[in-house]
Amino acid sequence: SPYRGWFRFSGVGHNRITEVQQEYMSCGTQYPGWMMEEHPEVEDGVVKRTIAFTTAASTYSSTKSEIFVKNCGNYMLYNMNFNWWNTNWALCVDTDVCKASVQELDQDHRLVNAWGKIAQTDDRSLPRGWYRFKNGFEKMPEKCPIADSCGSLKPGYLSQPHPEIGEGIVERKVCFGDADQCCSSSRDVLVKNCGTHFVYRLYPTTTYEKYCVEESSTTMCNANAYTELDDDWRGETNAYDAADKHDDTQLTPGNWYRFTNYLGRMPEYSMSIYSCGHYYPGYLRGTHPTRQDGVKNYNICWSTSMTNENQACRWARVRNCGSYYVYQMEKPASWQYGFCVAMDQCKDSRELVDRWRLVVNPFVSGQSKAADQNVKKGWYRLSIGHGTIPLYEPDTNYGGAAYPSWMLGELPEVEDGEVERTAKFAGTGHQIKIRVKNCGEHYVYWLQPTPNANYVWSIDTDVCLHANPLAEEWRNMFYVSETQDDLHTDYKKGKDWYSFTTGFQMMAESPPGPQYSCGTKHPAYLNQAHPDVEDGVVPREVCIKEDEDTDIYQACFEVENIRVKNCGDYYTYQLNPSVQDMAYCVYNRKTSCEPKVVHAKYGELAVVNCTLNSEKDFDSSEVEWTKLNSLTLPDDSLSNIEISEDRLLLNIKNIADQNAGVYALYIPSTATSELVEVILYSAVEASQKYYTVKEGGDVKIETEINVVPAPAADKITWVKVPNKKLDGDKYAVSDDKTSLTIKGVTAKEAGTYRVSVEFEVDGKKFNKHSDVIVQLEEEEEEASLVM
Repeated sequence: SPYRGWFRFSGVGHNRITEVQQEYMSCGTQYPGWMMEEHPEVEDGVVKRTIAFTTAASTYSSTKSEIFVKNCGNYMLYNMNFNWWNTNWALCVDTDVCKASVQELDQDHRLVNAWGKIAQTDDRSLPRGWYRFKNGFEKMPEKCPIADSCGSLKPGYLSQPHPEIGEGIVERKVCFGDADQCCSSSRDVLVKNCGTHFVYRLYPTTTYEKYCVEESSTTMCNANAYTELDDDWRGETNAYDAADKHDDTQLTPGNWYRFTNYLGRMPEYSMSIYSCGHYYPGYLRGTHPTRQDGVKNYNICWSTSMTNENQACRWARVRNCGSYYVYQMEKPASWQYGFCVAMDQCKDSRELVDRWRLVVNPFVSGQSKAADQNVKKGWYRLSIGHGTIPLYEPDTNYGGAAYPSWMLGELPEVEDGEVERTAKFAGTGHQIKIRVKNCGEHYVYWLQPTPNANYVWSIDTDVCLHANPLAEEWRNMFYVSETQDDLHTDYKKGKDWYSFTTGFQMMAESPPGPQYSCGTKHPAYLNQAHPDVEDGVVPREVCIKEDEDTDIYQACFEVENIRVKNCGDYYTYQLNPSVQDMAYCVYNRKTSCEPKVVHAKYGELAVVNCTLNSEKDFDSSEVEWTKLNSLTLPDDSLSNIEISEDRLLLNIKNIADQNAGVYALYIPSTATSELVEVILYSAVEASQKYYTVKEGGDVKIETEINVVPAPAADKITWVKVPNKKLDGDKYAVSDDKTSLTIKGVTAKEAGTYRVSVEFEVDGKKFNKHSDVIVQLEEEEEEASLVM
């Protein structure tokens, strides 16, 4: 039969049946046929393959037939039976899609940077077929575009790399992303690399899905791609003027805009109503993108009252172009809603200069004018005190209102830019988000209205400058009132910051001694160490001592919680005396000498070193040194003793017998003293005083010479008391004369041995000795045996 056998295609295309699925009514026929598997290689010989026919717009393989195929090198042979074919069935021959006439897609709404919020379309009606993109980079993106890109709610991108030249037609997956995920749905397509461009076999999509075209991520940054907005009234602190209304609904939605005045960007925080030349000021909700973020979706929101924020929000897209930003915005709700521009917070902030805001100032009704529930949202510089909101919780009823503010977290560095922090209010659980910026020489804060007039934006200050002085001499911890008529009290003095101007200008850190110390019945002292300057304001405990005349004595029968600050030369204390008959004690000068006992060798330098717990107002001339035989230093009889310029250090040079003893430091103004004992080592000292040895045994006597410098060996002599020289083989003296060995000790050698040393210290000669006793070990008598 002429309709059955081996056939070869010639004269068109690639002379082989196409392996690409065909569309209904294509290849010049109603039912086009295509091969479902790949063609064989030459070495495969004759192989079986399947051909399929597209019999409807969505039916690609309902009719199939098996054929045989052989690769003859330059062409293919096909063994087919045409007898069972129906009318309008035909096989399609493969052709080079790179050279074929394909459909072109050049709509700008397909570009990645086209915004779907403005013009939203999809590819539901796109006919199946081969396509080439003719705009942008003329290829599909390989990375997930952000939501609402390509003028669609579900932009499509190639989830796998494009093929290389020579790979032929390959299958790839197109993912369609939405606001939640990058591949909420997908579809397989065919792609071929034509060298100068790509061609794609595309298919209709579902609702919202669209095939995207890649373009430069900085297209909108080109000067001809955006419109400049330079209206001065857009500045965030510029008030609305009813006589000069503005209308941002006239801006074209979807166009790119750049702000060119002030900081050149929108604020990232809400503002007060009637700001930036509009009823309702608009701001970017969130932090501006980095350059690496590319185009990023945002909300632009409006403040519609003093406290409302995040109202009437609209979508926007923002691109960081390096030195500036560009914005793509939806149309605002009405002319009353405007787009604002951020200003330089360090230069254009408002100022708070009310002295009643200082945290050291008690709130007095009628004196402060706190009304921060009406403060306008915006940036403020605190221009008095420390210029900062306190970083610790102040007391209630201070700083201008019942509940003064304080801030959690640290103050930022200059390089940190604007940072978000939490503000709290003393005595309450209420908190508000604020922003802070370090301007180098000062800080600025973005503040908003407080809950009501009882809440206030307070200002920290240096309590060192505002403390009330306590100058009474009776506060001295060494002062003791002799009668009850001479007792004093701080009871109900009032809660405030105080400083002591007597003594060491600091509170005592230990309980005073006698009853009625510090001129009061119940002396109060600090139960913990004072802070360092860098510690700032810190909490501490004050102990209030019980009267020692009571039956039960307590060094701390009441505790008062206070705050303390180290002001460098003095301290300030926030006190609230609430115990009757109590008063605060002042620390007085205290000396300390370490060590308490100084050991030295003859001729050595001995140092007696004393210190003061504070050198404030210290007059060295009032320090007295005494050797406890009532000899006041300096004295000619002790000319080898030098006293330092501050009189706290004794250097005893070439120490000898006359220097040993107890030295006393005394300061009359504070009635304080310290005792130090100076002890000389023995000039010659045996390692032990008694040696017991068995008869006939050897013994070695060792000594140490405690003289500086060490005397020569010929100045050291050994004798057997009373004055017997050591001759013969029985005795061996070491070369340095510091040890003696007695060999074969008998009763004759037992006895007392003396080692003597001659030396000179500071021109005075000395002869010192040490005695050692050598004795024989006693033998035990054997017990009698009883039979």
